[in-house]
Amino acid sequence: MKLSIIIPVYNVEQYIGRCLQSCLSQANVTADDYELVIVNDGTKDNSMQVVEEMTQGCTNITVINQDNQGLSMARNAGLKAAKGEYVWFVDSDDWIEEGCISEILERLAQTNVDILQLQYRNVYADGTPSDEHFAIINGIMPCRELFVRNKYHAAVPFMIYRRTLLLQRHLFFHPGIYHEDSEFKPKVLYLSKDCASYDKVAYNYFKGNSGSITAVLKLKNGVDLFTVMNKLYAFVDEHHVTGVYRRSFYAQIGFAMRTVLRTIESVNEEEAATLTQMIRDNRHLLKCMCSAKNIKLQIGGLLMYTNLTLGLKIYRMVC
Repeated sequence: MKLSIIIPVYNVEQYIGRCLQSCLSQANVTADDYELVIVNDGTKDNSMQVVEEMTQGCTNITVINQDNQGLSMARNAGLKAAKGEYVWFVDSDDWIEEGCISEILERLAQTNVDILQLQYRNVYADGTPSDEHFAIINGIMPCRELFVRNKYHAAVPFMIYRRTLLLQRHLFFHPGIYHEDSEFKPKVLYLSKDCASYDKVAYNYFKGNSGSITAVLKLKNGVDLFTVMNKLYAFVDEHHVTGVYRRSFYAQIGFAMRTVLRTIESVNEEEAATLTQMIRDNRHLLKCMCSAKNIKLQIGGLLMYTNLTLGLKIYRMVC
């Protein structure tokens, strides 16, 4: 089997039918070509009833039931159960394009790469699509080159991954945090060999779910970003990352810190003080920013490392 599509399910009764329909109604492929691994993460609504009704008679469906453990653990469970040579993490409120799987499989067969970059579009609640977003790779490219160029989106579903690579390198999602994609994807790109792209839109990214963790930044977003940044910081040391690659990891830390600063502006005064203290307690991350592969991040890191209170004010104005 070439491809496993992993779909975590938690309280998505309104959306899961659309997602499943897009995966099941694919032309020019058979049940031997791909499978759906559906992970019931302790959903409390009728999502699994929809799943059961829509997948009756399908031979390429695996359902995993577990207590609610969050998106990361649901994806990890799906990855461990998958049988395909490649895995595609599809979120249950999104959907894939009609007829894309057969062409994706053909592209994978042509290139035999570790990672296949996909194209996507944002779709809003009223059904209006945004401009299509492209990340075209000419031919086959080393994954580390793509990482250094920073021409990829942090969202995990916009790539397809070689399953054995993830398993052998122990590349799983960190449990219990928001922004798990930002912690996962840089490590995968650094440890993968090569990548290519499928150059048609394959993924529809639904932006209209007001319950999305990205809709409103909360204290947990900021706190969890420190977990992300420190995990990337530890990875750099553990794998002895040097040169431009180290600077690129430090840039990812800087981008995460930018979101922390945005979070400070969106939470109440007490929570803002908590996050500001976390910046003060993690000055090593600011020092990383000073060496990032991005001049604005360098300036921001230097300002905040020198004088956090003044640096925060100046950085907001200039960056």
